[in-house]
Amino acid sequence: MVNWNLIRSNGGNISSREIRKSIVSFMTKHHPCSIVNSIEKKYNAYRIQLMSGLSLIFDAEGRYVKTDKLL
Repeated sequence: MVNWNLIRSNGGNISSREIRKSIVSFMTKHHPCSIVNSIEKKYNAYRIQLMSGLSLIFDAEGRYVKTDKLL
């Protein structure tokens, strides 16, 4: 299960309550044992960086967009 307490965004910190349920559902289904390194909230997207080097991108509505591999 994914459990985030604090999220960094351009405007400061926001609580985990603002993360969309669809993002949590996607993470639980597709990356259940992954460790989240950071979560960034941009104006129109969420970027979730995993310790494995993957970066998951979601739109502002919480819909999965793509996965990037960090170098």
